Amino acid sequence: MFKREIPITQEKIDGYGRINGDNDIIHYDHAYALMRGFRGTLLHGPHMTAFGADLGARKHGKDWLTRGRLKTKWVGPSCPGDSFRVQLDEGGQLEASSGDAVAMVGSATLDDGAGA
Repeated sequence: MFKREIPITQEKIDGYGRINGDNDIIHYDHAYALMRGFRGTLLHGPHMTAFGADLGARKHGKDWLTRGRLKTKWVGPSCPGDSFRVQLDEGGQLEASSGDAVAMVGSATLDDGAGA
């Protein structure tokens, strides 16, 4: 089992937003996020996915670069103050939680050469 736990901060969210150019207010304005029904601003979904990709690389090594297959579905929020906990099991299933709920599910596997 491969695991990571990442503390989520507004600074981390802001930094990722500068890199990817996503300026949606839900990631930066706490009052707006609360008004929309969230506990706070939201970690970007692709940022969650990147943490899963990291575990794929750790598990599969250099083969990940040419044969890696990553699938994710964002199913819950991750907000500043949360610990984003992501794990990859031996079968390639990804699951991440944030706060007390599942935030992302998916898989990180190697292509078997048959295509897909």
